Amino acid sequence: MTVALRARPASDFDPLTLLDIVREVAELADVEEPACISTRAWDTARPLSDRYADAPAARRICEHLDLPWPKVRELAFTAGRGRSIALGHALNERQGNWLTPEYSDFALRLVARRLSASTLTPGQYRAERAVMLSRDRNGQLRLPTEDQIAALAGSWDRALAHAGLRARQGRGGHRARVGPASIVDVLDRCFEHHRAEPTSGELATFARANGIPFPRRERGRPWSDYVREWKDGRREQGLPVPDGPPPKRQRPDYTQDVGAARPGERRGRKQWDDIDELAEWVARYLRELPRGGRVSKRRYDEWAAGVDGAPWSSNFDAHGGWAAVLGVARRRCSSARRRATNASG
Repeated sequence: MTVALRARPASDFDPLTLLDIVREVAELADVEEPACISTRAWDTARPLSDRYADAPAARRICEHLDLPWPKVRELAFTAGRGRSIALGHALNERQGNWLTPEYSDFALRLVARRLSASTLTPGQYRAERAVMLSRDRNGQLRLPTEDQIAALAGSWDRALAHAGLRARQGRGGHRARVGPASIVDVLDRCFEHHRAEPTSGELATFARANGIPFPRRERGRPWSDYVREWKDGRREQGLPVPDGPPPKRQRPDYTQDVGAARPGERRGRKQWDDIDELAEWVARYLRELPRGGRVSKRRYDEWAAGVDGAPWSSNFDAHGGWAAVLGVARRRCSSARRRATNASG
């Protein structure tokens, strides 16, 4: 027999954790459609969760978030980064859309000033916000949650930049090490810089050109699923959504470094100051061409995108451009063929 534990108050959990609880319990419940579970069935299923057997009742969660149960369920089953964004928007809309970019800037600067800090993590903001609200006896102080701030700006780091605060740093004054970005996040950055929707191959090229650690796609998850999640997130923020990649002749040059990497994210970049080294890469490209294959700058970059360490053709500009480096590479290939012929003779 499963025994229910005494329920904790909803205020013990941050909003996103409450949504995690709602989803986990709903998926454990004996119902056909977990995303449509009733409050009664959800409350009954709480003891089935090892982690959240002491979760607050559905009604208490709704009261704490100030959202109706259907909206809470919808948010709980929203996938990926879109959930945090949708939650922030839902909370702001429920409270009359009172949060503006200017007020978000004010709140961030106020908390940073109280902490004598030039930047803030979401945790620092959340802790100081709780202290400030606990001391506001008249209830006149209104401060957005970190989720609302991030939803309004698109991300916490964008909110910091808009408020004029420094980018977050790691311990000891060193930039924090950053793992691979999400595919949806890189899609958004690519679109913001190039104003065009990339294909999966073009996005990988964009990430590599900008030094952004790029994750592998989840096994079995189609590319269209990432694109759908990205576009849904932009729609929820009221941002423009493209219809699809533009015609090939109108596509931007994704091999250009447009400064899309974030602090602590950029990989070290090699300085390609030796034309002979560049020519050796192009010579390798020529050697690997199938018989009858056409040679072009664009085709070279397509080849380089799949070869670890290969330089982009944009690195050739300081050495006379594509034609100059290609000329050196072809002479190398010709010399190598002559040496091979002489050796065999």
